[in-house]
Parts: sequence; structure tokens; C-alpha cells
Amino acid sequence: MAVEKLSVSLPDTVATRARQAAERAGLPLSAWLAEAAETAANLAEAHLAAEEYEATYGTPDPQELQAGRAQLAEAGVIIGAAETAEYAASRRAALARLLGLPEEKRLG
Repeated sequence: MAVEKLSVSLPDTVATRARQAAERAGLPLSAWLAEAAETAANLAEAHLAAEEYEATYGTPDPQELQAGRAQLAEAGVIIGAAETAEYAASRRAALARLLGLPEEKRLG
């Protein structure tokens, strides 16, 4: 795989948190950042696909959503399994920070 060397600037607190997270994961910082960037890019692409779907077909009805969730479960993707409210809130906040969402959008 080709690798592109980049120089990035991060706020001090973000850099510290990233280093700590990489250390906990047992990864070099660059590998951890690559995984975080890929996760954020995947999420951004998923949001775009959902927006395009809604623009083309409208908002899915509850039965369509349930059918989609069932297909994901059959594929081994578990949505919201045994997730506490606190964990869900911290996960959403972390993703919002990664995506650089404004503070008011981080709360939802």
C-alpha cells in the first residue's frame, strides 16, 4: 500500500488525547490517526449516501428501516447491542469531535 507523508496541526488537547488513545490501542500514533481518519471518512460517506437516498426516494418508512436492520443483523452487524446510554452519548460525542461538528450538533 502506498503511503503519503503529511504534516498536520492539531490542538494540544487533541494531540494529547490521540497519543493516549494510540498508546491504549497499542498502535503507533500515525496508524491510530489513519484508522480514525478512515472511520471519519466512512461515516461522512455514509451520511452522504443517506442524504442522497432520502433526496431520491424520500424518508424510509419504519418497515423499511426494520428490514434494513434485519439484513445488517444477518450480515453480522449488530446495531445498538447492549449499549448503555452513557456509552452511546460518549461515542456520539467522540464521533462529533472527529468530524469537527459544531458544539450544538454534538449534543444530539
